[in-house]
Amino acid sequence: MTDEYAPSEESFKIAEEGIRGMLNCVGGEMVSPDVMIDAALHILAAWIASSQAKSTAAEREADIETLEALLPSYIEYHRRANEASPQTDEVYRHNMS
Repeated sequence: MTDEYAPSEESFKIAEEGIRGMLNCVGGEMVSPDVMIDAALHILAAWIASSQAKSTAAEREADIETLEALLPSYIEYHRRANEASPQTDEVYRHNMS
């Protein structure tokens, strides 16, 4: 597994807090993966849109193309990380509660 797409310590902390916030907002109820994915995509899209308020259309398009190109690699990185250490998912869920 390549570490090229591994999150930095800062990114990991922010991501962890984001996921914790997503889970805490439903008060411990079970949330389907589809709902979590939809929420994460909306957070990402809102951040991109707000951070590009002063960008040109060409700059925004380039950022979106970069995101589209990178997203599959980030997903694959996390799939492999989970396969390499399946208990990580359970520990992570426990720590998030």
